[in-house]
Amino acid sequence: MKRKILRTLGVAVALLLVLTAGEQQVFRFGADEAQAAILGDFPARDDRATPQQVLDQVAGQGDELTLLAAGDVAECGREDTLGQVWPALTYDLGLPVEVDRDGAGALQTAALADRYPDDLVLGLGDLAYHRGTRAEFDTCFDPLWGALVPRLLPTPGNHEYRVPGANGYYEYWGQQAGADRTGHYALSWRNWLLLSLNSEDDADEGSAQRAWLDAQLAAHPDACVLAYFHKPAWSLRDRSGSEAARALFARLEEAGATAVLNGHNHFYERTRPLDAVGQPAPEGLIGFTIGVGGETSHATPTKASTARAVFGETGLLRLTLGQDSLGWDFLSAGDGEDLDSGVIPCRARGQDA
Repeated sequence: MKRKILRTLGVAVALLLVLTAGEQQVFRFGADEAQAAILGDFPARDDRATPQQVLDQVAGQGDELTLLAAGDVAECGREDTLGQVWPALTYDLGLPVEVDRDGAGALQTAALADRYPDDLVLGLGDLAYHRGTRAEFDTCFDPLWGALVPRLLPTPGNHEYRVPGANGYYEYWGQQAGADRTGHYALSWRNWLLLSLNSEDDADEGSAQRAWLDAQLAAHPDACVLAYFHKPAWSLRDRSGSEAARALFARLEEAGATAVLNGHNHFYERTRPLDAVGQPAPEGLIGFTIGVGGETSHATPTKASTARAVFGETGLLRLTLGQDSLGWDFLSAGDGEDLDSGVIPCRARGQDA
């Protein structure tokens, strides 16, 4: 009898270890099935607007479009006992959690966004840590940034893809994340083309995403181009898995895009104009990293490619899109101070864009 009890306990511990491992894809499918069995299915949102509808509703008839951008948002404290003892288990099963909202960096950036109620908001990926489950979006992201959703356009990050196919992300956002669960979509405003791209998907020549991007650029040969995707191609902190980001950056630089917005690294960085392989070039493409929607990290030594870097500050990048220019202000969430600002003209687009 004693041996049977010990064997049962051993099986239970092994199961917990399997579930809490959680980083290997094979275990995630079982965890998702367990989540559905415990909580029932989360239906995809059918009340979301399309990305272009969101833009049109926010932009109005003005001559300028202002928007706010940041990624890496809802890293939420846990008040529930199970979440404190077995955090990976609750993440893997998608169990509802009690969110500790006191001191959350995402609350500061949400309050900053409230000061600009007429601005479009771009969510630059990793919007709900740690795996982007539907439960995390509903019980963690929503209490923090949910009020911004009617004017928010998302793009997926690597944490969203810790659920197979980023299923929680696409279920939460519905058609607001674009069609066909690809993570990419295009928006038009005046003479601007805005492109959400997917740095978690293949972007090499011959890939489906590259073919789609080429088609969008060809269809708008004279437009100013602003692109946004999660991982930066070139940044102070080099991290693995940026091949797709670099392929996207290279194609956009070749096509004459004006700026690229990214998250992933938990600091603010503006690069100098860069060529397709990340080297400073007078007529190159500028990259902004704004992975500070709720997170910050320690200082990193600067590089020759960096024009400005800010550490230890949550905040939002505020952009102003004019007829032929792009202005920016990086605003601290703590006191609203402008920590970096400037204006650049739209880059001239080549005939082979």
